[in-house]
Amino acid sequence: MIDKLDAYTKTYKMRPVGDGGVEVTIPLLVIEREARKNGLTVTEFVKRFRAIAHFDSFDGVYYTFTPKEE
Repeated sequence: MIDKLDAYTKTYKMRPVGDGGVEVTIPLLVIEREARKNGLTVTEFVKRFRAIAHFDSFDGVYYTFTPKEE
């Protein structure tokens, strides 16, 4: 896992959604970087990919991005 001292840090509000759900914003900087890696604009990237949150028996959560199924 990434050393926390080497990571960007920004605080975000959480929003309740649906029955017991919560949303948190992924920083635009992260999405822009991933879009560039894939040769896409941000809008194209958001339409074509989904964010996957990874969490379990470690400290924190991290996100990866995978193509959406057609």
